[in-house]
Amino acid sequence: MGGIHFFVEGSLHKYRSLFEEVCPAPMTIPKGQTLCTQCCTHGWLYYILDGLAKVYITTSDGNEQIIDFMMRDTLIGMDCIDDEKKSVVSIASVTEMRVLPFTPEILRRMILDNPQLGFDLVVYYGEVLRQVSFMVGSLGHADLMVRLASFFLLFIGTPDYQQNHKILLTQQEIASCINVSRAQIAKMYAQLRKEKVIDTGNHYVTILDEEKLQRYSRL
Repeated sequence: MGGIHFFVEGSLHKYRSLFEEVCPAPMTIPKGQTLCTQCCTHGWLYYILDGLAKVYITTSDGNEQIIDFMMRDTLIGMDCIDDEKKSVVSIASVTEMRVLPFTPEILRRMILDNPQLGFDLVVYYGEVLRQVSFMVGSLGHADLMVRLASFFLLFIGTPDYQQNHKILLTQQEIASCINVSRAQIAKMYAQLRKEKVIDTGNHYVTILDEEKLQRYSRL
């Protein structure tokens, strides 16, 4: 499983300046806002500049099932690149995000002008497919502490965390993101606090011992 993690990040960094050049102006997406809605959205795609997004489906009983997490220098919304087909997933911001919106036509012109981008997108989506398969299996079977530690580590490099050293999510929000119960989150929080791995307050978590958290995250 070398090279597979709990999130996709940085895969298209070398094309960041190209997307910034040809796409419409960046959009700031507040935390908790939906960018794509399952069975509804079509026509707009996004390049993530900063922030964290969750990709999920809503099950028949109304619960969320996480498919993947996406961070900077990746694309979201590509499952509805065919304008006649609507998105099969929902995508929402877990943190404040900055994204570049673009259309299938913009992407088509970019590939015609830069054929290497077309090949690199095939490689990128091979990576995404491996990641999604890993995520679906791991969130169903992996040790719960692995899920939580891996999720916390997503935030280390984000601008918000670097500025205030706080993961501004409630226990319920984190439970929803990693498909566990709030009671299970509370139990794991207590263990990590006791070991001085994290500190918690009113709707936030601060990582005190990143090295130990890294050890918890390893499968």
